[in-house]
Amino acid sequence: MKRLFSTYLLLFFFSFINAQEKEEKLFLSGYIKNLHEFSFVDKLEQLQWTTTLHNRLNFKFIPSEEITLRLELRNRLFYGDNVKNILGFSEMISNDNGITDLSWNIIDNNDVLFNTTIDRALVNYIKGNWDITLGRQRVNWGMNLVWNPNDIFNTYNFLDFDYEERPGSDAIRVQYYLGDFSKIEVTAKKGRSKDDHIVAAMYKFNKWEYDIQLITGVYQKDWVIGAGWAGNLKNAGFKGEVSYFVPYETYFNSENVLSTSVSIDYGFKKGLYINGSVLYNSSANALSGSIGNLLYTNLSAKNLMPYKYSGFLQLAKEFTPIFRGTLSTIYSPTNQSVIVMSSLDYSIATNWELNFTGQSFFEFEDYNTLGNSLFVRLRWSF
Repeated sequence: MKRLFSTYLLLFFFSFINAQEKEEKLFLSGYIKNLHEFSFVDKLEQLQWTTTLHNRLNFKFIPSEEITLRLELRNRLFYGDNVKNILGFSEMISNDNGITDLSWNIIDNNDVLFNTTIDRALVNYIKGNWDITLGRQRVNWGMNLVWNPNDIFNTYNFLDFDYEERPGSDAIRVQYYLGDFSKIEVTAKKGRSKDDHIVAAMYKFNKWEYDIQLITGVYQKDWVIGAGWAGNLKNAGFKGEVSYFVPYETYFNSENVLSTSVSIDYGFKKGLYINGSVLYNSSANALSGSIGNLLYTNLSAKNLMPYKYSGFLQLAKEFTPIFRGTLSTIYSPTNQSVIVMSSLDYSIATNWELNFTGQSFFEFEDYNTLGNSLFVRLRWSF
């Protein structure tokens, strides 16, 4: 399987080389970002800083009306205190759970880390009602805005705001459209480890003016069934997802897991937007983790938060067409845990954006400040 995937990548590169003479079929886009992070726990004397230079290259080749090939990679240069002080930082950045390891640390020393990762490499075929994709791709089954129990293929960490594209999976995805608002989808993913495999099917349709999806399949060592919906309660958006996991090897005496989230959002006339969501995770307990290290935790659809109950509230305001601000908070009754997140986005010029983001973590039961971070990001898109 690894040899087939490597051969596929070589053919992919040759397709781009041959396309140089047909510029109208080859497209390039991407961005360059400069992200500065300043962090401390509860005293400014503890201040640490890290800078990340992030370049993304998105290649797309369209040899015919039915076929599209995509190759996308991210190049990141890290330097500063995170590189020096976080144990296993380089291994975490280069971690790739796909069939083939497509992440390389080109420079790795005590001060600087330079990593290149291919997170999209796919062939897409569309004809009639069929849509088939093979390769490393984003399979997004989530319907909610923050927590997605149905997103079993590509669970992402909502605190990682600098990775808008989200991770991909080495998978084959087959979609058949039954109409404008309904389809059947079957997707199979394989990772490098023995148990890292997912095979699932989804039926999506529209009923009662709601988009509804039903999913079932095998999620690593579990059977999974789930459902999701998205619609409106009068003028407010109403979305929800539920997934139920049952270990198939020991299902008679197993500890099944229920993960479910519900959200309501509403947009006011003068540019104010509000979004609230709740999450229930039956597998969590008081000893399962802490929000202090949530940023560096590999989340899964079975464990979207370290606590059984969590709530999310966000206020967003568009002050002008080029200036926007958000204030978000997450609360869990376990240890009175709170995450406060705020951001300001300003469009400096065409294709130039400036962002300020803050993240703070608290446990008020013992009056602990677990960490504070301020991010300043400049982005140029092309």
